[in-house]
Amino acid sequence: MNVRFIAPDPRRRAKPILDSLLASGTEQIAIACAFLSPGGVELLKRHADLLRLPESFVVIAWEPPTTLATLNALYALIPGKLYVHLGSLTPVERGVGPGLMHSKIFFAKGGTQCRLWTGSHNLTASATQGVNREAAILIEGSIDEEVFADALKHLYQCRTEAMLFDPLQPPPSLTSEQTLVIHAECDTGLKISPWYVHLRPDTTDYDNAMRPPAAVWLYLYEPGSLRMGQRRPPATAVYSGTLTALNFTEHHPRHVGIPADWREADYVIEIERGVPHLREPKPQTTTPSQGIFRVDVRKEPEIVWLTESPAPKLERQVGERTLSDIDPEFRRFFTRKSLEGGRLLHQEYRSVRSVTHLPRKEVGFVNAPELQNRLPIKGTELIIHEDLDQDDKFAFIYRAKYRA
Repeated sequence: MNVRFIAPDPRRRAKPILDSLLASGTEQIAIACAFLSPGGVELLKRHADLLRLPESFVVIAWEPPTTLATLNALYALIPGKLYVHLGSLTPVERGVGPGLMHSKIFFAKGGTQCRLWTGSHNLTASATQGVNREAAILIEGSIDEEVFADALKHLYQCRTEAMLFDPLQPPPSLTSEQTLVIHAECDTGLKISPWYVHLRPDTTDYDNAMRPPAAVWLYLYEPGSLRMGQRRPPATAVYSGTLTALNFTEHHPRHVGIPADWREADYVIEIERGVPHLREPKPQTTTPSQGIFRVDVRKEPEIVWLTESPAPKLERQVGERTLSDIDPEFRRFFTRKSLEGGRLLHQEYRSVRSVTHLPRKEVGFVNAPELQNRLPIKGTELIIHEDLDQDDKFAFIYRAKYRA
């Protein structure tokens, strides 16, 4: 057996040595590495043929800085050979986060000869090009030596705990929100549209929500029917329109602007105890910001607007719970949920399921079966979260993107 330390110079480029190691894996290459960047894909690209061998595989942790785009790029080179380790729910170290697969192991076998690299290097350009200060141990020897058997056990365990990467079921990306949704009690009779409304909150909290351009959907309710922390009833009327302006008034704490009392409004919306009210215009001298929108068309009251995509998401599912001993003086380094009976609680992610989450705050009175019929989410579990926050400033005014 030959053992080498890589490297006395912590800035030595690791790529030439790793290239040599991977090229020797004529029967198998097995890798478990925490993080993958485009530089790591570039390193592995020239060894793609060997990485596609029946016994070869690569396991990557699903944690930043690894990205979906980078995983897709590596998958294109080695389809069916890329695994993603989902990490753990607990234990969680305070200020650090939950457990993850943090291994950096590169194993190559050709005939009876094996090479094993383990150290601090991730599959990134900075790690392999001498940007980071890195260290590793390179072991070369015969397949019957115990160190290689132990390394393979570790690698196979990482693979067992991971999921085979499927680019057809990635988590959905976040998208920008373009529609201002307002739920308000109607304290007045309504004119024939079009009409103009001034949204006049007594706080600057809604400045971002009121920034044009945006569509507006105004849901109207009977007086006294909206309450913070309670499910909304069906709306009595719904209108759509266009947000045309946001004005800072002379009372704005950061951007002093024009007087608040405009007379062009057909109606105003003011907030009392967290609930918006549509009413006749009246003198207003305290609002710091004023959103202006035109209402044009009456809409169906059953339509709901969602802030996040209703597309199904792959979620990590927790497997069995196990406990392990911990030195008492180290307990303070872990979160409360990481401990049970003075021991460390291990809950490993073992599988994934397809789930669509929707908040009751946004879907109102509409039930899950009805939403399941409206949305393209067949074959997935729909969960409506009933928790409604009595102190949610955005319970009745928010930006949304997706119509259902």
